Amino acid sequence: MSNARIPSLEMGRLLAILAVIIIHAGPFRGVAYSEGVNTLSDVINQICRFAVPFFFVLTGYFVQPKLVKNPTKTFMHYAKPLMMIWLAWSAVYLAMPFRLDVALTEGYLTERTGYWNYLLQSPLNTLFEGGLVHLWYIPGLLSALGILALLINKNQQGLIMPLALGLYVWGLGAGSYQPVMEGEAPIFTRNGPFFSLLMVTAGFEMRRRNISFSNKAACSMLIVGLALCLAEGFNLTRYDVWMANHDFLVGTPFVALGLFALLLNHPNLGNTPATFALSKRVLGIYVAHFVPLILLFNLLGMYDIEGPLKDALVTPLTIVLSLGLVWLLEKMPITRFMVQMTGDTTKRLTSAETAK
Repeated sequence: MSNARIPSLEMGRLLAILAVIIIHAGPFRGVAYSEGVNTLSDVINQICRFAVPFFFVLTGYFVQPKLVKNPTKTFMHYAKPLMMIWLAWSAVYLAMPFRLDVALTEGYLTERTGYWNYLLQSPLNTLFEGGLVHLWYIPGLLSALGILALLINKNQQGLIMPLALGLYVWGLGAGSYQPVMEGEAPIFTRNGPFFSLLMVTAGFEMRRRNISFSNKAACSMLIVGLALCLAEGFNLTRYDVWMANHDFLVGTPFVALGLFALLLNHPNLGNTPATFALSKRVLGIYVAHFVPLILLFNLLGMYDIEGPLKDALVTPLTIVLSLGLVWLLEKMPITRFMVQMTGDTTKRLTSAETAK
């Protein structure tokens, strides 16, 4: 396979970042809507949960040749820039007030101190998360890559899949299925390797074993996985677990693998200059999008804009403003390093390189 990026997978990344923003925007939710519409919001939330699993599978697929050839060097190649991104954006979100009304009326420190104290209540979990909730993706990815690199370096590749499955089951038992299985974990199980290792390993093994799925099989996995996730979500409401709280369920791997395999079967899908121009900024948009999202929530709240009008504005404006923010950071010398890192790292995570 050449070093070219695969158009369909780049398009998949764009769909995934759109899904991430929809999750965080939370359309059709709140007192402005009926209970049935709020349930629809939960369904949309679960359908969009393919996004981060897809990112993990994508990384595992593309990193496999390099990781097998030189595990330690490859891990460090990813870890250094990603940790710098994580630290930089954690600092941004630790400093940025989330409630502008409180900051203006009661003071900046009053608004921020509550959030800082909240993070300090569970410092280990905060270490695996960062300055804001969505940044968990980076420590999660590095946890998975670190475990893979260690086991490959120790010539213990046979342990990768059993460990990944074991952590995933543990994560389910101490996460979404905690009311049923009564499991416990030292950190919130979305974070760290509980979720990420299996997803990255799935992509890794697809590449290593040259596994492919027919279109019919891929579509079946995708549809069955989505149906299973929704069924699980509705069933767990019996235990007072909010459906929108589920980051991963039993059906999640099937959704991610089904979508990935389907896109891989149609490599020229989305083969346009716009796809590549936008997709290289996906990681930057991912880490930055909460800045405009928080500002929009504050602004719309000040003007009591709720319901359909709010939903019609939040997601598209977040996309446009996030892209604009990334572009602006690219142009400013003092912040260029952050955005250039995101671009360089994105290329590393999506280049179809083979070991030589």
